[in-house]
Amino acid sequence: MSSDINIQRAKDHDNLTETEKKHVPVIEAPSEVIAGEPFDVKVTVGDIPHVMEDDHYIQWIELYLNGDLVGRKELQASEGKAEATFTAVGTEEMISAREIRNCTIHGFGVCGICGTRSAIVNLRAVESCNVHGLWEDSKGIEIISSTTKAGKKCTWGPQL
Repeated sequence: MSSDINIQRAKDHDNLTETEKKHVPVIEAPSEVIAGEPFDVKVTVGDIPHVMEDDHYIQWIELYLNGDLVGRKELQASEGKAEATFTAVGTEEMISAREIRNCTIHGFGVCGICGTRSAIVNLRAVESCNVHGLWEDSKGIEIISSTTKAGKKCTWGPQL
């Protein structure tokens, strides 16, 4: 993937520009998942569907979980919709981290210090428009250890 320097992001999610409404990836995923269990993530380009025409279309969509590439879908103008569904799996290793990290550009890191055996990790979607370049957005999800009983939630920081 290209350098983060040229990736565009929404400046204010509550007040998107017309261009942002058509280019910022929309991530649909559960708010919490169990480590080791696959889950689906749907990425749609734009709150307003992006056009898919020969001279203006989305070339590809990538999804990352905790910084690791989950998948990439190549698109053609003839496909009609700029969307992709990926299957991701959170791991116990993501939970066992012992460091808190919060980056305003790359999203939330993980916290395993509290002992609740869950961590908030980052889903990041990146898409490439052949006219307007690279765009990204992210969403935090909680990964709960498969050894933790239902209902036990992480109390660290902001709940995403």
